[in-house]
Amino acid sequence: MERRTLLRQLLWGIPAGMVLPSLLTSCKEDAFLGDNLFKGKVIVIGAGASGIYAAHLLLKYGVDVVILEASSKTGGRIAANTSFADIPLELGAEEIHGRKSVLYDLATFHASDRIMEFPGSDYYWLNNQIRDEVYLRESSDLSGAGATMLNILESYGSYPGSEKTLEQYLLDFPLDDRLTNIVNALTGNEYGTSNNHIGMLALKEAEAAYSSGLEGFTFKKGTYWSLFETAFADAINAVELNRIVSEIDYSGTSVVVKTTNGSSYTADKVLVTVPLTMLKNNSIAFSPALPDTKLQAIDAIEMGNGMKVVLSFNAPFWAEDTGSIIGGIKAPEYWISSAEKDSAGNYITAFIMGDSADALALMPEAQVVQELLTELATFYPTGNVQAKYTGVYLLKNWRNEPFIQGAYSYPSINSEGQREHLAAPVNAKLFFAGEATNYNGHLATVHGAMESGYRAVKELLES
Repeated sequence: MERRTLLRQLLWGIPAGMVLPSLLTSCKEDAFLGDNLFKGKVIVIGAGASGIYAAHLLLKYGVDVVILEASSKTGGRIAANTSFADIPLELGAEEIHGRKSVLYDLATFHASDRIMEFPGSDYYWLNNQIRDEVYLRESSDLSGAGATMLNILESYGSYPGSEKTLEQYLLDFPLDDRLTNIVNALTGNEYGTSNNHIGMLALKEAEAAYSSGLEGFTFKKGTYWSLFETAFADAINAVELNRIVSEIDYSGTSVVVKTTNGSSYTADKVLVTVPLTMLKNNSIAFSPALPDTKLQAIDAIEMGNGMKVVLSFNAPFWAEDTGSIIGGIKAPEYWISSAEKDSAGNYITAFIMGDSADALALMPEAQVVQELLTELATFYPTGNVQAKYTGVYLLKNWRNEPFIQGAYSYPSINSEGQREHLAAPVNAKLFFAGEATNYNGHLATVHGAMESGYRAVKELLES
């Protein structure tokens, strides 16, 4: 999506009476929408990032909007705990990916005093020691294997071959075995799964289209969702909570939406923003059935398990400049949640996706915590990890959230080209948004979810 288009979207998030000088310019050929726009009633299903942003845009265009959310809160996969520590701890989305996105622009406008680049340096579990990036790139112990690995990571967007898993692709080089877990952390885990579930053609598709930038930002105070509460209060105020949608009947002139509590809503059009898992498990019955192309897309695109565990320590055992620790097995990545924040505590977040999450999800929580502590103690054998652990933790297994049931979609094998089918409107009555419908390279991100909401609103208003 063009940078200027994203900036123009942002105008709809600015409070009345306020303007950003850099956003004042426009021209007719770049107008957001054409003439003769839809002015009827819309039901938005889901109050996560895409649903709230889309509803906000629709409200600004004078559309009558009702937002139905199955759970007892807004935010979807953006969720923070504000009582465990002296700082909020994000249990869902935590990062703003790159500077070239509507989300980054929104944050710099509404929360410029709160955002910061992810602090600290990356460290890697390699050769049975914690190593820095200089070692990874330049150490003679690796004989250039680290630099080769980094080149592989940068080449996904130009992959020249046929469909295979990323794990199979890495065998073609071959990749130094000592780097396998690091590549899994930087690719599979980052995308919400493991390397053996990533399809190379879908990965190529995503990487080639990705354009928001490589920087990572977070909030040094406050919560992620509070940005949405500030910018899009009009939409959030229109949400009806605890409305579990069970049926969407679009066979007639109007669309009828039914919920499990017996309520019925009628609108001209419906925008569906539920997580992919809700479509895969047929939690909503569509009448008539969705087109085969959409059903095939729902089947082809996958969404795996995801878990975050925050551990509290009474003193650090890591190097002062540590940002992330990459290359574990139990948790492919850990990061220091309290780094450069106004906190008296010492907190580490274990970021666990794919096969690692599936394995830990079978264990009692106390055993999960012990597995992570044991791994950290292996990384830092002289750090007294067990002694410094305070005995308290936070654990969020997103598979257990009844209306989410997973982390986020990933570029699964044989899913190339399927996201556009997932996103396609049906009969000018049903429209679809959410990170899984983002086909411009920003799947699995909050700004990608917002972009999909923008795209769906444009389709809806011009239908």
